Amino acid sequence: MMTNTNILLEAKNLSKHYTVAQGWFKPKVAARALDGVSFTLTPGKTLAVVGESGCGKSTLARQVVMIESPTGGELWMDGINIANADKAARKHVRPMVQMVFQNPYASLNPRKKVGSILEEPLAINTGYARSERMERARAMMAKVGLRPEHYGRYPHMFSGGQRQRIAIARALMLNPKVIVADEPVSALDVSIQAQVLNLLMDLQEASDVAYLFISHNLAVVEMIADEVLVMYLGKTVEHGAKHQIFSRPLHPYTRALLASTPRIDPTQRQKKIILHGELPSPLAPPPGCAFNNRCPHATERCRVEIPQLLPFEGRMVACHHVAEIA
Repeated sequence: MMTNTNILLEAKNLSKHYTVAQGWFKPKVAARALDGVSFTLTPGKTLAVVGESGCGKSTLARQVVMIESPTGGELWMDGINIANADKAARKHVRPMVQMVFQNPYASLNPRKKVGSILEEPLAINTGYARSERMERARAMMAKVGLRPEHYGRYPHMFSGGQRQRIAIARALMLNPKVIVADEPVSALDVSIQAQVLNLLMDLQEASDVAYLFISHNLAVVEMIADEVLVMYLGKTVEHGAKHQIFSRPLHPYTRALLASTPRIDPTQRQKKIILHGELPSPLAPPPGCAFNNRCPHATERCRVEIPQLLPFEGRMVACHHVAEIA
């Protein structure tokens, strides 16, 4: 159970395994989409989760917002372990955690007007009268930069950036403590991305909400994050403060990710690191370190022994050779 009152949400060894059928007369196998991930979220701070497609980022998001139940581990919020809580307890916690989805064109009901979309969370979770819901919806629209006349319009009448503002407004309607943002700007033009990111940071400063920000765009992460958690094949490989990760990455996978990020400043450009091979299947991960078949530092120990996530120079790293690399 959480002991630090400044922690809004705490995950301990969170796991999610899916049972997958391989075909007729073949045994089912477990896909370890999430395999023992731990972190905490604190008020007014942003934890960014990064990694390749298929590393478990979106699976993690679904556990935190209670769309799915984890296979193992603990997920504490408001004194409740929501990983195995009953329906009543989850109903109590659910308004405290809201989500902004990746695609603003698919996450809004096309048959409902903006006002109705924003009022719906209040209608479901509160006893406010219609006039109160309308007043709160209009106030939230003003907060996210939408004009009063937008209240009676349908989602198809807006641009992608405006739709994402509507989605952010909907997520904030219940004054949540935590917002999970799953690739919230990846479907938007670059110029609009900056507007939405600035909006998210302004809203965080005003409300002290915590963000779990999921992205594969490291330039965006560098702009918005306070901490960075790097995932590979369902596991955490490096976790630390943003300035530590970006200035001196230690895990070979983190180094490869950052080396692939374009830099305008020539002094910040890093030598490209070519990763050979592809991300292994979670149905059949390699023995030992999951990254050993692509890692330039891999040894025989890496092929047989799974590295533990241990503290090193003020951050957590899962690598047998981190001292040599550092």
